[in-house]
Amino acid sequence: MIRRISLIWFSALAVFFGCSSPSTIALLTDYGWDDPYAGAIQGVILSINPEVRILNLTHAVPSYNIREASYVLVTAAKEFPEKTIFLAVVDPEVGGSRKAIIVETLDQKLFVGPDNGLFTDAIRTFGFKRAVSITNVLWFRKGDISSTFHGRDVFAPAAARLSAGKNMDDAGAKLLEKDLVMLERTPAELTEQGITGEILHRDHYGNLVTNIPASILAKAGWRAGMALEFVLKYQVVTAKFAQKYSDVAKGEMVLVLNGQGLLELARFVGSAGDSLRAMAGDSIVVRTVGSTEPVTNSSPAATATLSKPVSNRVK
Repeated sequence: MIRRISLIWFSALAVFFGCSSPSTIALLTDYGWDDPYAGAIQGVILSINPEVRILNLTHAVPSYNIREASYVLVTAAKEFPEKTIFLAVVDPEVGGSRKAIIVETLDQKLFVGPDNGLFTDAIRTFGFKRAVSITNVLWFRKGDISSTFHGRDVFAPAAARLSAGKNMDDAGAKLLEKDLVMLERTPAELTEQGITGEILHRDHYGNLVTNIPASILAKAGWRAGMALEFVLKYQVVTAKFAQKYSDVAKGEMVLVLNGQGLLELARFVGSAGDSLRAMAGDSIVVRTVGSTEPVTNSSPAATATLSKPVSNRVK
């Protein structure tokens, strides 16, 4: 008991004298791991605030894929405490007219990056509190500002200044939620065709994560053990709805609920993404086997298409 009280008093004194835990900046980019870019932004951050704690969420977001980055970011951010600063850069239009922004969500997390829809899922999940544009040159990196590397020259310095205790209101003009670019997603809903949704993420294993939550599956009355089929990029695919990947034989398709409670399509010990040539942004319809309802299955967000439609059933 005495030891516990001593620890509490020590923590209180540390906060009082400015010795609280260092701020955390979590990084997400599509820079990759082989080039100097991810290292450079960390160097800029440390040159402004040597005491900050830097964590790399990933630098392997598919190049230019804002839609997928938005999902990956919010999925990781859910596990972090309040006041974490997220520096996210997937910025195909770097140097163009898009704004550089800081967004604070209702759970007191801060997001720094381009205003191109990257923070869509974070805002919809955590709630919007306030936002500003980063226009104050005193918040930029010293020296010339590159038109091709705002991650180093604009976003990293801004994140570092936030971590050092600067007020985001000093970075630039206030923005309303309606001023921000937000992605449009195919809504997950139960329809006459089945359950419609969208592929949010293709992971390292080739598993395809949808935006279809467990609650909609329950509403449809579907349960583990049922045989379902889905329509994806003009392919009709039969798969078992199971509790785990290994409930089917190797190489077979399977539908499971992932760690976020979302429906995921996988090929056990294989790649569903490669087999189906699917990507984030593709629309999907899941239904009971043998449904004859016509399906309009388009993928407005996707840039890759099949060389020719595939209509046969894939197991």
